[in-house]
Amino acid sequence: MRFFCHFGIFCFCDKTSMTFTLYLLFLFLVLLLIGNISTLLFQDYFIFRPEKLGEGYEYDFLHPFEEHWVETPGGGRINLLWFRQGERAGERVIVYYHGNMGSLKRWGHVYYHLLALGYDLIIYDYRGFGKSTGPRNEHRMQQDALAVYAFAERRYQAQNIVLYGRSLGSHFAAFVARNSSCRMLILETPFSSMRDLFHAYFPFLPRVFRFKYAFDNKALLPEIEVPIHIFHGTKDLVVPYKVALELKPLIKKTDTFTTIEDGRHGDLLFFDRFNDQLKNILS
Repeated sequence: MRFFCHFGIFCFCDKTSMTFTLYLLFLFLVLLLIGNISTLLFQDYFIFRPEKLGEGYEYDFLHPFEEHWVETPGGGRINLLWFRQGERAGERVIVYYHGNMGSLKRWGHVYYHLLALGYDLIIYDYRGFGKSTGPRNEHRMQQDALAVYAFAERRYQAQNIVLYGRSLGSHFAAFVARNSSCRMLILETPFSSMRDLFHAYFPFLPRVFRFKYAFDNKALLPEIEVPIHIFHGTKDLVVPYKVALELKPLIKKTDTFTTIEDGRHGDLLFFDRFNDQLKNILS
């Protein structure tokens, strides 16, 4: 009788343990489903923070510029600005892929810094930013980036085109660099991948979530043959420094990874080390 009781208790405990395990498994699957739905549905909101401008909006810059439209696959209508040193196109140009906020109304002002380095500038807005329109996904945005590069290549020789990616724009600049023969690739405050960036914010979550936008720079950089130059600040709170460091082992020995001590996400321009190195590689 005692054995039976013990055996009964054993069976009861075993069933309880199995029920609890199944409950945890069910809870995990529910959380996994909710997490995947969240990353797929709300990723646009977390990544893209555009400023929308009416098509009739008139840009106001102190330096002369031309405004152009580029029709792209998948219903894209891309608005870009072209700043030149003089009345005609110069010998060299920077194609600039900007960050995840604002519009050309703000980003166009980078001309002041880049023209001073002896380059013309071509800069555009992503779909849904500024005046640019069209349904957005990763592939279409990559094709837009290539179309803007093609706009530049019709006006400049490929060996005189520098691709410059800032933050989110690092992915599109890297994508184009892998698929072109430009002069070089410059990445300011880049990330390794959207997955890595997500888990830098939420390190306690398992790496099981799907992402609508992968933006996998780690996969691109080893395939890029042109020179790569990376800049990142140690106090960057938007793209943590450790996320950018994931890229360092992937670049060539002749490439550079410049660390800006105390640099944050939007202030590298105020550091002499950044300006001196940028001027050096562009000279």
